[in-house]
Amino acid sequence: RVAAGVDALRVRCATYLDTLDDVIAAGLRTGAPLAGDGLVTMGPLKIITDGSLNTRTAYCHQPYADADPTADRPCGAPNLTTAELADALRRARAAGLEVAAHAIGDAAVADVVAAFAATAAHGSIEHAQLVAREDVPRIAALGLRASVQPAHLLDDRDVTMRCWPDRSDRCFPLRALPEAGVELALGSDAPVAPLDPWLAMGAA
Repeated sequence: RVAAGVDALRVRCATYLDTLDDVIAAGLRTGAPLAGDGLVTMGPLKIITDGSLNTRTAYCHQPYADADPTADRPCGAPNLTTAELADALRRARAAGLEVAAHAIGDAAVADVVAAFAATAAHGSIEHAQLVAREDVPRIAALGLRASVQPAHLLDDRDVTMRCWPDRSDRCFPLRALPEAGVELALGSDAPVAPLDPWLAMGAA
């Protein structure tokens, strides 16, 4: 599209773990230009550390309020061990890549914060939908961004009250994070939610 003349769109291309070796071999660092005189650049390593609220797979400290008592994973579950997560962040940092770590549940956020602290990697926590109060200043101290999707305040409202009624005061901490010094990056989470910046700003 850039070769065809598109010059009004900026794109940051991320990599997942399964293509990280290729990106490292190519010497691509976050911010490296890829096309269009800097319009298309290399972005972060994207890591999906847990699941989602609606599927009850976001990794939490406490069981979901509506969890089946016989469920194998009433708190959700991490997708990586703490060692695997830390190793991925170390590899990214050594290669000059930022990390965008998807973490929705508060246990996932805590694991991600610990991994960033242990590796001195840079980047963002994607979603940060449920955050333990003690982790908010830790996120700020590490200089991490919180990449949040305010429109999920609307479309996740009912399920939040079913799954997390005992912790809804720690969901979507869009005021607590910037008040602690955390930079917020607002997004849409498209195609999961509408690609509409006005909806995100209005919800925020």
